Amino acid sequence: MVVCVLVPRFSLLAAVEEVGEGAAILSSPVALGPLPGGVQAVGEASPAAEAFGVTAGMRMGEALARCPELRLLPTDPEAVRARWSGVLDRLERIGAAPESDRAGEAYFDADGLRGIHGGHLEGVLAATRRALGRRI
Repeated sequence: MVVCVLVPRFSLLAAVEEVGEGAAILSSPVALGPLPGGVQAVGEASPAAEAFGVTAGMRMGEALARCPELRLLPTDPEAVRARWSGVLDRLERIGAAPESDRAGEAYFDADGLRGIHGGHLEGVLAATRRALGRRI
């Protein structure tokens, strides 16, 4: 059995924590801003921004036209990588061998972990939830 760990909007959540904002900011229209010198497009967007039609990859002008009160958070790919690496480390501590091609999404085989987590998949899932907790 393969277990998927999926953290939607991981990069946006990491940016919120980097700027010291609480999770409550996600109830307002926010999105990741573009990298300096990069394509002038927004990154991951909060549900409130998506309600205005703002989506990842949308050009800045269009995003701001759709949602003038859109707040842009700084994009820091290194911070995102470091935070996601911490998540993968926590999965490894329960015995998992996670594979991940992008921040916010990882997979691991649970079959070999059943024996050390109660003999069933539910034990592996419970250990995974405990390891990850509510923080990213």
